[in-house]
Amino acid sequence: MSFLTCYIALAQETVWRDTLKAAVKTDARRIEASLGRLHTGIEGMRGVVSPLGEGDPTRWAQGLPGVATGADGTTSMYVRGGGSGNNLLSLDGVPVYGYSHILGLTTIIPTGTIESAALGKGGFDGAESNFTAAHLRVLTKTPGDTQKLTFSLNNFLAGVEVEGPIGNRLSYIVSARVSPLTWEYLAVRNALPDLLTGFDHFSASVGDVYGKVELQTGVRSTLDFSALGSLDRYDFGSPGISREMMGWQNILAQLRFRRNGDVTKIEVRASANMYENTQEQDKTYRNIMNRLTLRSLLDEFTLAGSLRHQFTPHFTLGEGVDTRYAIFAPGQSGKKMETTEVVLGGVWLQADYSIPEIVSLRAALRGHYYKNLKAESDRFDPEASLAVKVNLAKWLSLEVTGDRLMQYYHTLEGLPVGWSLDMIVPSGATVAPETALQGNAGLTASAGGHSFSAGGFYKKMDNLVYYKYAQSLFSGALTSWEEHVDIGKGTAYGGEFLYEYIGNDFYARAAYTLSKATRHDFAETNGGRPFHARFDRRHVLNATASWKGLSATFILQSGHWENGAAETYPMHIPGSIWEADYFAGINNYHMPTVIRLDLGYQFDFKTGRVQHNVNLGVCNVTNHFNPFMLYFDTATESWKEIALMPILPNFSWRITL
Repeated sequence: MSFLTCYIALAQETVWRDTLKAAVKTDARRIEASLGRLHTGIEGMRGVVSPLGEGDPTRWAQGLPGVATGADGTTSMYVRGGGSGNNLLSLDGVPVYGYSHILGLTTIIPTGTIESAALGKGGFDGAESNFTAAHLRVLTKTPGDTQKLTFSLNNFLAGVEVEGPIGNRLSYIVSARVSPLTWEYLAVRNALPDLLTGFDHFSASVGDVYGKVELQTGVRSTLDFSALGSLDRYDFGSPGISREMMGWQNILAQLRFRRNGDVTKIEVRASANMYENTQEQDKTYRNIMNRLTLRSLLDEFTLAGSLRHQFTPHFTLGEGVDTRYAIFAPGQSGKKMETTEVVLGGVWLQADYSIPEIVSLRAALRGHYYKNLKAESDRFDPEASLAVKVNLAKWLSLEVTGDRLMQYYHTLEGLPVGWSLDMIVPSGATVAPETALQGNAGLTASAGGHSFSAGGFYKKMDNLVYYKYAQSLFSGALTSWEEHVDIGKGTAYGGEFLYEYIGNDFYARAAYTLSKATRHDFAETNGGRPFHARFDRRHVLNATASWKGLSATFILQSGHWENGAAETYPMHIPGSIWEADYFAGINNYHMPTVIRLDLGYQFDFKTGRVQHNVNLGVCNVTNHFNPFMLYFDTATESWKEIALMPILPNFSWRITL
């Protein structure tokens, strides 16, 4: 309430009336396309209405064709029939394995540090690897040459950013954010105690810190060091019944050297990536208190280098190498940690050729050496990507992409809510790398302020890992995960459509996907018969329009099928194992259609030399109940539906000095 009061008081100032103007230009939302990728700048991301008042890279990507979400309102993505763990999100080239924040409402990457984002779904670059669905590539901005201080505040995060030069050759940017979730819970509980009767207590420790220092080592060369740390920890419980704790944390650091020569661009980088999640539960079931603790770790260290030679204005040749050393400790219970070490090395070669206004081509070959030190198994696998764009007319072009992809890290999906609680496990003696073979072809057209694209894709997947106890947040089976997975295949196909209009004050975009994704040949699941992939949605529509800062977004997604692992579903609690009916198997309970309408308003104003950027909005205006999964309530011994996002007013306020 105090945030809204501050805003109203500020709005009464005369200077506000004198300087109020539309903050978002219509072309800032525009999506740029190039050979299998869709790009946007920071304004395109911030313009998306979200529970935090401004969007982020995943919110932007969820509105693109070929992308379906998991739980309504969270950061999870399912692209062209792949699982959420088949996507890669990278920050300046470093993979981010636990990127969700605030229970999946946003990402751990501070928006004030972002320069751009690009979603690739096909025709991948030679340096991209270890995923089989999509790559959401996030790039941070170069620190500015003037001192700048920014304060930010929204529904769930408060932050500060500072950037500027140090002398003539050094510049920096630092960002820190913290969430007031615990205080907000206490305020609501005191003001509206009847609203939170299901909670005995709730506390949250949530925040992130990002820093980047860049040194100009020469006229054409730079050396930068960046680091990101994040923490999500939640502790809650019901009166006299249970206590639950869940949390995850990330530490990323990278040292990078870049040089732009007359012909050759050089990049060398070394990075460290440490991810951990923890789950604890005290649960009373049939008058017996049970406790379960699980912990999962992934530490990864990478050394990579690349050369890109611009031999002519139309021809570029690139090559590179990278080596990773990773330590996995998935699903550990108790104090003993069982670890698995792996080595993943790769080489790649890429050629880019173009004839302006006629044809563009990119071809990449990759080779990977993988060794699981615990299983004493190694292998070499080839990959390839191709992207071609041919201009059929000045206003019409044809684009074709094709890929053979490999993924050596598998995600055992838990609750499908976009939280970072999934277990990441390595390929080994019993689980081979996942593979994908895909193709896409489509037409793009433009006339005046209108642009349109339509295409179709087909994808075959093999060695997919299906975790049998995915619906259970806490399961002792995680400690022996290789004994509880089923291996099979997948198929996905569909059509993708994107329309944009850009006028002087008006902008509109509609993205529609018609698709089908199935899993089949899983010997122990559904008797080997095909079943729907997780969050397989036949229809996905995202439509948005904005006019002078006002915006509206409508989302419609087909309901997905719930998939159980067997006729009965085993629940694992130390001291007892029991079974509950889970609608008797696979594809036998259809969740309802997702429908959501979001409204927003953006504007800028100045008070003296201080710049203000304000986003106001309402998520889920119609308060539509969008359940996304079922869970077993031990108190009533019955299955119940879960939905996360009710109607939610939101705002974001950035003050730059």
